[in-house]
Amino acid sequence: MSQVFWNSHTKESFDRNWDDFLLKYGLVDNKWLSDLYEDRHIWVPIYLDHHFWVGMRSIQRSESMHSFFNKFITWNSSLIQFVKQYDNCLGSREQTERESNAADFHTVIPCVTKSSIETQFQHVYTHQKFREVQAQFKGKENYITRLTNSALGYSVYEVGEQVSSSIFNKFAVTYDSVEAQVKFQCLLFESIGISRPKRVKL
Repeated sequence: MSQVFWNSHTKESFDRNWDDFLLKYGLVDNKWLSDLYEDRHIWVPIYLDHHFWVGMRSIQRSESMHSFFNKFITWNSSLIQFVKQYDNCLGSREQTERESNAADFHTVIPCVTKSSIETQFQHVYTHQKFREVQAQFKGKENYITRLTNSALGYSVYEVGEQVSSSIFNKFAVTYDSVEAQVKFQCLLFESIGISRPKRVKL
C-alpha cells in the first residue's frame, strides 16, 4: 500500500493505483477501505499538494518521540522512573542538538556537482537538509527533459523519470519567466520543500 500512497504523482494515478491494489488483494468490498478512500483528501499526499509540510508525515512526530524515549524508559517503567529519566532525556536531546549545530557551523559538506545552485544550498542549509538536496542532485541523471510548449513567458517541459530500463514516470513542469517561478505537476517541492531533480535539471 505504501507504493500506492507515495508513488502516485497525480490524483488520477492514485485512483488507478488504489483500484489495482484493491483488485490485487481482493479488497474491493472492504467497507473500511471504502471509507478510507472517501476521506483521501485528508491523508493522501497528492490531495494535500497545496500544503507545505516540510517533509513530515502524519505519524512521524509520534515515531520520533517513541524513538527518543525508548532510549531511557521501557514499557514497564514506573511513573517514578519516568520522572527520574525525563531530565536525562532532555539533557541528551540538548547535547545532540548542540553537537549537530556545532558540526553545521564548523564543517562543510563538499558539493557533488559543479552547480551554483548546489553551492547556494551548501551555504544556507543544515547538513541534514543539504544531504537530502545532494541526493536529489545525484538523481538528476535519471531524468530526461523535453520542452513541449512555450508562449508568452511560459515554458512547459515534460520530464521523464527513468525508474527502470523500460518504465518512465512523466511529469509536467511549468516555468514562468516573468515571475521567475517553477511549478511542478507533482507539487512535491511545495509540500516537502526539497528541490526535485527535474527542477535541478531544468
